[in-house]
Amino acid sequence: MIRAFSILWLAVFIPIALLLFPTAINPVQHVTEYFSEGFYKKVYTVNFEMLTEKLSNHPQEKWQPVIKKYETHFGYPLKLQPMSTYQSNRQSYDAIQGGEITFLFGDPMALVQRVGKSDQVIYFALNESTELAVLNQAKGTLFLAAEDLRNHPQSQWVQIIENTNTQIPFRISLKKDDKLPPEAKEALTNKPRKIISYTSTNGQIELLAPVIDNVWLHIEDDLSHLTQIKLIATVCAFFVFFISIAMVMWVYPLWRDLKRLVKTANDFGQGLLSKRASTTKMSVISQLSDSFNKMADNIERLIASQRELTNAVAHDLRTPLYRLRFALEMIEDDQIAEEQKEKYRKTVHSSIEDLDHLINQNLLLSRYTRVADISHFSECCFAEQLLDEIEQFKLEHPELETRFYCSPDLKERSLFIDNKGLMRAIKNLLTNASRFAQSEINVSFKIEDQQYKIIIEDDGCGVPVEQSKYIFEPFSQLDNQERGSDKGHGLGLAIVKQIMNWHNGSATVDTSASQGARFVLSWPTSLNRQPK
Repeated sequence: MIRAFSILWLAVFIPIALLLFPTAINPVQHVTEYFSEGFYKKVYTVNFEMLTEKLSNHPQEKWQPVIKKYETHFGYPLKLQPMSTYQSNRQSYDAIQGGEITFLFGDPMALVQRVGKSDQVIYFALNESTELAVLNQAKGTLFLAAEDLRNHPQSQWVQIIENTNTQIPFRISLKKDDKLPPEAKEALTNKPRKIISYTSTNGQIELLAPVIDNVWLHIEDDLSHLTQIKLIATVCAFFVFFISIAMVMWVYPLWRDLKRLVKTANDFGQGLLSKRASTTKMSVISQLSDSFNKMADNIERLIASQRELTNAVAHDLRTPLYRLRFALEMIEDDQIAEEQKEKYRKTVHSSIEDLDHLINQNLLLSRYTRVADISHFSECCFAEQLLDEIEQFKLEHPELETRFYCSPDLKERSLFIDNKGLMRAIKNLLTNASRFAQSEINVSFKIEDQQYKIIIEDDGCGVPVEQSKYIFEPFSQLDNQERGSDKGHGLGLAIVKQIMNWHNGSATVDTSASQGARFVLSWPTSLNRQPK
């Protein structure tokens, strides 16, 4: 279970991690970048055209004031930058140098375009950067803090800041101009004596607010960043935990049911044929368990049938073998008259023929018990061949009145059947009918309820209702206690049943109008080219 759960867990969370965290192999990032670039370029192309036109009306040294003028009307930063700023990214630099509007996917997203053939580019931010968001959130607070310091004597400022640091989750300090880092000085070149934010060399956002000349209120907000990381980590941990619990709730029942099924299969393979898989209908493998149980039922039934068949074959082999042994012993006895020996020789021949017939019938039954062989099926006009068989039967049994009826629409119809198999089934039934009929046999071939039907009726003693369900089983006869070679071996009707199974049909028996036996062979008219 642990291995299965681990594989599933990794299969779920590795793609999620790749999707959530921005990496070079993150497909979501690439898709977002692709669609954002197309959208923003179409929307802001006009902005760049108008700004470029306005700048072209002034000498280059006046461009910066022009941009400053329009910057106040944009919600996000708009500025003029030297083109050399983007030399580190060769692809972007080449696009900018070619005069294209270039999309920068970062924090923040931005568009840049070269102004004519100059070395300056227009930079237009499309959203608020993290640095700007922090500044906007803290600007009011910093202004109040700086004003509060100015309302106190300068000698008290250090003590006030120390007291404040004990009450807030980040660090405040005072810095002079000469102590400011290069990043801060660079940020102040565009906004002198303003509240600004900048990113330090360690990637941390820091804030500066002017108090008086040469003195700045400096804030290092490392705790907020850590708090944000903790918050994200906590949310992710809860997400992973609950998803993992859900996965366990799904995997464990599956693993448990599979273990039960494996144990049942092993027990069944060891010979415990009564073992069956037990799962609830809600189980994922309920269909697999049902299929296994059906297979086990079929195997158990097949083994039981083979056991009965083996016993029956042994029984039927014993009688002719005993007769054969006795006859051979008598033939070898010198005291037996030649006339008696001749009778025993006939007994030997009769026993051999009986054994040959039993073996042939068993081979036929074995052949038709297997899955249907499509190579035995073909198109043929079955009515004509059935008529020929009836005529031949009449010649062999002139003492019986045999009548045949065929539906007019079937006389020339071509059927997709196992012709030899069906004819064998009909011969077996006609042979049985001739054995029990008193004076007449009726054969009919017709269509009823989308079924082809061959009906063979006689006026004999019939088949008792309680035995009609067993008569198609191998080695079953009406008088099973007195089964002898002169009455057959009880395999003929079993062969008939298997032949009809090949045609997705059935073989049944009931009582005829003359109180004799009425055998019905039926199979669907829509028999396809893949019989069972």
